[in-house]
Amino acid sequence: MPKTQKLYCYVDETGQDAGSEFFIVVSIVSAENQEELSSRLLELEKKSKVGQRKWHKSRSPDREEFLKLTLKNEVASGQIYYGRYQKPLPFFLPLLETVTKAIQSEAKGPYQAIVYIDGIDKQKAKELTNALRLKGISTSYVRSARDESEPMIRLADRWAGCIRASFRGKTQDKDLVAQAVTKNQLKSV
Repeated sequence: MPKTQKLYCYVDETGQDAGSEFFIVVSIVSAENQEELSSRLLELEKKSKVGQRKWHKSRSPDREEFLKLTLKNEVASGQIYYGRYQKPLPFFLPLLETVTKAIQSEAKGPYQAIVYIDGIDKQKAKELTNALRLKGISTSYVRSARDESEPMIRLADRWAGCIRASFRGKTQDKDLVAQAVTKNQLKSV
């Protein structure tokens, strides 16, 4: 009997604010050793001086340097998925679609996915768990994670911020996203 693959999925989004024309959802799906991955991210946060700050709370040179370092060191390379969705629509639908496609892309044989979403409440987590199961995703649960304590959620947050800025025309962010897509380290769903 084949061994069940354990997948960890970390999700963040941007665009719920009234001024945004679209949602960006980033989903990072990893089967790697999570402690090792977190440790590598903490190292890069320190090296880039971005620390544990979110994208919009970081200084521009530091946050871009952090993402450049993750690309150079191939951290979560090829496991970072994003979706862009035109508003108006409820944020739940883009979350469901992006997470479903990202997990399906990474699943190899039998798997069990654990999904962590930045700041989701218990009721929405339950609803999303059920919706993912209806889509055929093998998940034990969806749970809330805070970017203050989870390096992978911070990575998803930073990519979401960078992707959003690139769609708004910011040159350095456009270049960074293009580089990541060209290297197949960042994938659109």
